[in-house]
Amino acid sequence: AASWAQGSPLATPLNSTEKIHITADTLEADNKDNSFVFRGKVKVVQGETEVTSDALLIRYRPETEKEATEEVSPSGKIEIIEATGNVIVLFEGRTAKSDKAIYDGNQETLQLIGEKSTVIDGPNTISGSKITLYRNEDRIKVESSRDNRKDRVTAIIFPDKMKSDEVNPSSANPATPE
Repeated sequence: AASWAQGSPLATPLNSTEKIHITADTLEADNKDNSFVFRGKVKVVQGETEVTSDALLIRYRPETEKEATEEVSPSGKIEIIEATGNVIVLFEGRTAKSDKAIYDGNQETLQLIGEKSTVIDGPNTISGSKITLYRNEDRIKVESSRDNRKDRVTAIIFPDKMKSDEVNPSSANPATPE
């Protein structure tokens, strides 16, 4: 499988076509605030994606009268999904871990926030204090904490076998053509 370093960094951790199944110890719905708050051993499953956390906040855009009469996908109404506390996201064979994860349905981005935020893809690992996955742009941005100069962005990458026409001339140990 192609790694995030060489392939798509964010295939679809969450998408707009499949149902979202959420389990938790408690659920609090607030129609005035347009939100749902799940607490206690939260587990979210959508297709092949699974998110676990201590708490989960969903903010949604209220339905207008026009939308109520039209067919609108449920995720089109979800604006923000914010998981906090011991967050683990499993998607496309990858594992993401952080203190907080924020999925923005409008921008289609996933932010992993916390000093030890990490994305693991097979043997490849990236870490930083903030990792942003841009679904529509097929890119990823990793940032270090501005407050702690010791914590820097870290990437451990094991390149796939390179083709002879893709040899990196600056590499200390260039791949040999087969």
